[in-house]
Amino acid sequence: FPDHFFQHWNGYNVMPPLHDPVPVGALCPQFYGYYTPDDPTDGTSRPNYLSPILLLEYCGEEIDPDELCVDDKQECASLVFRFHHAGWLHESFAARNILWQQGKPTEWPIQRPYSTKSFRLIDFGRSRKLDSSLTRASEEDTALRLLHLLHHA
Repeated sequence: FPDHFFQHWNGYNVMPPLHDPVPVGALCPQFYGYYTPDDPTDGTSRPNYLSPILLLEYCGEEIDPDELCVDDKQECASLVFRFHHAGWLHESFAARNILWQQGKPTEWPIQRPYSTKSFRLIDFGRSRKLDSSLTRASEEDTALRLLHLLHHA
């Protein structure tokens, strides 16, 4: 994925077909590394006892679209629109693949309860490069329906 998917920005963008500006933050979880143990047996005779670790940012819990305000719904929808704008199709857009947490991950934990929510798109196992505007439109329609934003369609 492009670097800007992981960058924390300050400011707002208008992501068509939405008409209102939405906050721009990281699109997907921060990737900190893929680590493999130096000695996979951990000094024991059991081979492959220790497994590799994929270290990612903790992004919270899955959203419940019925409990989100309109601004939060638009921010969630903007995640898939930004993904498409960069030339990618998610192929598994669902509420379970949008996570939220109170506050920004870059804030001190003591400040987070008083801050805004942050959202991340996850589960890119089926994602692929966009090849037609028809599949893009279908996925965007799914996002608008899931988030009850049909007045933007």
